[in-house]
Amino acid sequence: MVRFRRLVMAVAPVAAVVMLAGCATPSGVDKNLIDEWSMLAAPKVPLPPVGSCYDSTVPYFETDTLTIFSFKAAESCTTAHISETFYVGELSGTAASVTSPPKGADLKDAWAKCNTEAQTFLGGDYHDGRLELIVLPPSSAQWSGGGRYFRCDLAEVQSDAGKPVSRTSSLKGALTGDKPIALTCAQETYEADGKTWEDYEPTACTATHNMEYVGTYVAGERAFPKTADERRAAMRTGCEALGAKFLGMTQSTLDNHQEVGIGFWMVDEENWLRGNRSARCYAMLYDKKSTVRSLKGLGTGKI
Repeated sequence: MVRFRRLVMAVAPVAAVVMLAGCATPSGVDKNLIDEWSMLAAPKVPLPPVGSCYDSTVPYFETDTLTIFSFKAAESCTTAHISETFYVGELSGTAASVTSPPKGADLKDAWAKCNTEAQTFLGGDYHDGRLELIVLPPSSAQWSGGGRYFRCDLAEVQSDAGKPVSRTSSLKGALTGDKPIALTCAQETYEADGKTWEDYEPTACTATHNMEYVGTYVAGERAFPKTADERRAAMRTGCEALGAKFLGMTQSTLDNHQEVGIGFWMVDEENWLRGNRSARCYAMLYDKKSTVRSLKGLGTGKI
């Protein structure tokens, strides 16, 4: 038994020598395990993907309450969706330095860029279609994490009231060719009193209708007009000029016409503050008259 123990002890140092020899530093190695590791990049808020489409349960688009959480990514733009991201940009200047996601005037540059890019994407001015231009900044959490993007979406709407229309195709080029979503003719709808204009239903100009789109007027820099009188002062002259040109009559003839006048649908305050100081203008028949043809070039003719 004693010899066996000695044998074990005698063999152990040899094994230790072998093990130590196996741990010798190879040539060219400095034994510092971390000095050449690159540092991990700082985490970044991912940009929304251009070309993605989204669904939503919002009944109407309300500019001041829409956020990225109002939308849920659709499987693709060939499945049911209500909006499409066509451009993503980077906020800069004051808009990027505020302490929370920007609103109102801080989104002027973003709205202007979205408006320009929308024209390229659609092949025409989005105001001339049954369309809503949506500008979305990051969420509060994304903002705190350094996100400074703005997302530009387009959505088809039923009317200027902003009710979304579900689609299964892209809006790219939608204002080219036969322009399937262009604003043309429509039939007014009224509130329960039968007198107050509530909304309209788009129609073909060969179907019964009592109003027709004549163009969009954009006001100059001024405070948002909050009362009916202020809105008329801001938009009426511009819309009537567009209407007279579309109808092919002088301003005086339009002013004194007994069957047709000009109405308009103006943007909300949040849109106005962002720089979208526009109103869509319509030729509207009086006394619930209707027609089955376009009013363009009416001149001194009869309806």
